Amino acid sequence: MILNIIGFTGYDLALLAACTVGAVIGSFAQTIISTIHPDGPPCEEGEMLFASNELQKARGAWIVLRLMLGAILGFVFGLYFVGSLHETPATFAKVWALSFVVGYAAPKIWAVKEQVLIQKLETVTHHQPEN
Repeated sequence: MILNIIGFTGYDLALLAACTVGAVIGSFAQTIISTIHPDGPPCEEGEMLFASNELQKARGAWIVLRLMLGAILGFVFGLYFVGSLHETPATFAKVWALSFVVGYAAPKIWAVKEQVLIQKLETVTHHQPEN
């Protein structure tokens, strides 16, 4: 495999795969929380409504995109740890568990990163001398 040539170990590859999957599962958990009423099931008639076919398709697309966002962030999260961990099951489990949280919080993480990047760009453009 090409990644082995540049020094990735089997442990690193397993970590990347596990973090990606963990973040997708975390994203799915957040999707469930966003979709259902988390305090309990419907208790009265008429409380549970079904969406139109068009809305169901839009929701399906949203869920797929949400899971992809989690996968991307989980992979990037895993890259932070490549080659820097003691190759033990305990370390692997801790990083993998964090990937579930990263996936759950993916939209908020992207939004914060976007705001920081915009602020940095605005600072740089305002401090450049005019020609």
